[in-house]
Amino acid sequence: MLLLNMILSCTTIVTAAVILKRDPSAEAQTLISDVGNIDAGVLVLTKDVKAYQGGLLSSTPISVDIITIHLANRKGYADANLVEPFGPADSEAIVKYTTNTVAVDIPASVDATIAKKQQFVDAGIEDVVLAGIKLLKEDHDTFSAALENKLAADSLPAGAAAVAVIDDALQHAIDVFSS
Repeated sequence: MLLLNMILSCTTIVTAAVILKRDPSAEAQTLISDVGNIDAGVLVLTKDVKAYQGGLLSSTPISVDIITIHLANRKGYADANLVEPFGPADSEAIVKYTTNTVAVDIPASVDATIAKKQQFVDAGIEDVVLAGIKLLKEDHDTFSAALENKLAADSLPAGAAAVAVIDDALQHAIDVFSS
């Protein structure tokens, strides 16, 4: 009986080791999906900002969009902290996807938001918009740092460039809404 229990225990350990085997490409796809979810939220936010015609109540979709992006970002941040460093091919795929999505769409969303500043001021919600932008910048800073820590060295310059584009856009929005 003792021998049977030992065999079952060893089988369980081996099975667990097989289940826990790391799949870097799947992990990279998870991070790409996380960036895609952030980007999808940004695209909805941009649409809602462009449609905004003033007033407190009609700003509700914008607030919901910011929360949606925040939650998607926090998932990405958690996922980035759970993975092992990526190899060159996976790092390149993540950076390329980020460069072609959020690094384009976030600055466009910022431009749309800045274009509506006076309407936000008139509605008395410019501080709420500013708080949302600051939240998204903090999210961006932490997720980007976690993700950059997992990239292969040869992908870091392109990754840092994409991060800088997003960071500069968000900081510009903070500066505009702070003045």
